[in-house]
Amino acid sequence: MGKDNFKKEVAGILNNPKFLNIVSIALVIAFVLLAISFLSNNRKKEVKETDGTNISEQGNEDKSNVPKEILDYEEQQKKNLKDILSKMHGVGEVEVMMYFETGEIKVPAMNENKQVSETEESDKDGGKRLNTQKNDGSEVVMSGNGSENEPFILKTYKPQITGIVIVAEGAESSKIKYDIQTAVASLYGISLDKVNVYSMKS
Repeated sequence: MGKDNFKKEVAGILNNPKFLNIVSIALVIAFVLLAISFLSNNRKKEVKETDGTNISEQGNEDKSNVPKEILDYEEQQKKNLKDILSKMHGVGEVEVMMYFETGEIKVPAMNENKQVSETEESDKDGGKRLNTQKNDGSEVVMSGNGSENEPFILKTYKPQITGIVIVAEGAESSKIKYDIQTAVASLYGISLDKVNVYSMKS
């Protein structure tokens, strides 16, 4: 008899519209929480993959439009710095990534043409007035052979270094790390905060 009453009570609860509404709401909330959790995990995974991008890939973002001589200059600078650092006491194996401002700046020779003309005017009262007119003009000096003319370049400023990342075996030592930072900052005339030094994983 007790079992029959229990079954009736359970059946009554299950058939109760309020109970069914509560169950439906609970299922919807559970589904929403699962969806949020899934999206959050995917986002964390994407961020982790982005953070783990190789240093060399970060430094080679899109150089398809950079002239070959600029790329050669940048690679030579990296090689020179790597060679110097590897010879420092306690540094050990080292990898270098350097960041540059886009392109080089060429300063052409300019031919300046300045003209000053003065005219004197007389008015009806017998007074005189002097008018001075100045014309300033300049043009790029061209040089070349035959029909091929190019601007005559006075100075060429190579791309400026905006940041350096160094990964070194000896950088676990705070002294070696500081020595690397100060040496590189002095060498390229940049501030210490633009030189980031990290220890190399074993």
